[in-house]
Amino acid sequence: MPEEKTLSPKLILSILSIALIAFTDIMLETALNVSFPVLMKELHVDAATVQWLTSGVILLTSMVIIMSSWLKDRFHNRSQFMAAGIISLVGILIDAVSNQFPMVLLGRLLQGVGAGVGLPLMNNVIFEQVPANRRGTMVGLASLIVSFSPALGPAFGGFLTDAFGWHMVFWVVIPLQLLALGLGWATIQQTVPTKKVKFDLIGWLLLSTFFIGGLITIDRFSADGLWNVPSMIALAAFVFGLLGYYLYARNEKEPLLSPSMFAKPMFRLSVFAAFILQMVNLTFNYAIPMGLQLILHQSSSVAGLVLFPGALGLAFMAVISGNLYDRFGVRLPNNIGLALITSGVAFMAVLPLTVLTATVGFSLMQLGVGFWNGNNMTNAISNMDRKYHNAGNSIFAAVNNYSAAVGIALAASIVSVFQNNASSLSHGTALGIRWTYIMDLILTIIAAAMSLRIMKMTDALKAEKDEA
Repeated sequence: MPEEKTLSPKLILSILSIALIAFTDIMLETALNVSFPVLMKELHVDAATVQWLTSGVILLTSMVIIMSSWLKDRFHNRSQFMAAGIISLVGILIDAVSNQFPMVLLGRLLQGVGAGVGLPLMNNVIFEQVPANRRGTMVGLASLIVSFSPALGPAFGGFLTDAFGWHMVFWVVIPLQLLALGLGWATIQQTVPTKKVKFDLIGWLLLSTFFIGGLITIDRFSADGLWNVPSMIALAAFVFGLLGYYLYARNEKEPLLSPSMFAKPMFRLSVFAAFILQMVNLTFNYAIPMGLQLILHQSSSVAGLVLFPGALGLAFMAVISGNLYDRFGVRLPNNIGLALITSGVAFMAVLPLTVLTATVGFSLMQLGVGFWNGNNMTNAISNMDRKYHNAGNSIFAAVNNYSAAVGIALAASIVSVFQNNASSLSHGTALGIRWTYIMDLILTIIAAAMSLRIMKMTDALKAEKDEA
């Protein structure tokens, strides 16, 4: 990183303005999660359908995110930011006045497009303009803003839904969206010249086929099982998209996402571990509000308040852990994070669901994610060649979003299977959530093993650099 690039107030404000756009999009997502039972009743849809307001949006966000490396080369940072903010604002306005599920979904999808542009842009600006010795802190500060959204979203959404109806959730965030747009217009800078780069349409279509096929496979499995024509078609699309893109991109001069990045063991393991833990994280965000309302018959406000301490802890830990990374490296914050994540998942898998156990288990999980997630990404990308930084950001952003969609769809599928085969809705929901947490514990142990291997690789790489 050139010495003349300093961490100026204008640079900090530009990053925070992008983070605010991401904040509103994610806050709406988490605010709606606690209102799913209300939305199911008012919009006349079932649990498997209503979850598309989250997983469908995250899927579309992932499809847009994989374009971010091309967008970064082709368009100015400010142009991308303004487009993302305005598209998202249109979606918010549609949802604020809609009462039919298709229109509500359309509004949410537009918000997904805006988030797909904005989320990787934030990290691209950080890795492009922030000095290397301040990256961990700056990633943590940006994550603090973004992470406040799941902290405020559930309590905020639950209160507004109970007091004024779910439409008010969208009206309240409009001033914040306008503030972010004005701040970004005034502060976002361009330090690298753009260039005319051809858009890799074939690669994008293949990756989109992979994303869509995987999510529909999980969704159809809950309704019809795997051994039927629709499920097999979706599974075939998933496999075709993945293998097709790999074979295609190997021979492409400038693919959207280079498969050669995954030849690096540290990067590959970091991405896989991030996918697993983000998937586990989002099963918590789905299962806890559903369980509290359908099993314990609590209100959406109570469900939101249960999630509040953990999500608030995630926000603050992102900054603290980023500072620890800058001072001590990846091992200390990530070991703390893994211990907390594993404890939280085990807590929920073993103990019965109550308001107290849900609050404690979710808090442990979120504190751990706050320590681990940003540092895992920063460590992986910082140890790659600079030419891979933008693509690496795109991959991590896409993985975080797609794994979130998979996590929600998977939890919804498991719960729906047990609901459809139980004597009562409450009993079926309880069994489905219990098995979701058991699955989460197995996945967490696998991800932790990957992360420990990553830290050994990082130590070895550092030792090689010190010797050189």
